[in-house]
Amino acid sequence: MTQHDDPSWFERPANIRWMIRGLVLVCVALVLADLFYENPHPHFGKLETFFGFQAWFGFVAFVVVVFLGRILRLLISKPEDYYERRR
Repeated sequence: MTQHDDPSWFERPANIRWMIRGLVLVCVALVLADLFYENPHPHFGKLETFFGFQAWFGFVAFVVVVFLGRILRLLISKPEDYYERRR
């Protein structure tokens, strides 16, 4: 049996910090790109003209999906030993 003492590239703390910094940098660049881009086909009317609307809309949609997932989990989840009890 082989022991893996060396963490993978994605598990090294220094690489995790660089990935988070890179993600934040990309997100800031995308929000700043809103200064130079005008949606030719707006779906929400004047609301889309506010600075960073796409970023806020995406963030709010993500939060809503996470909370809906939690509610859905409460409705359809089974106990951890559900299949073992049926035997």
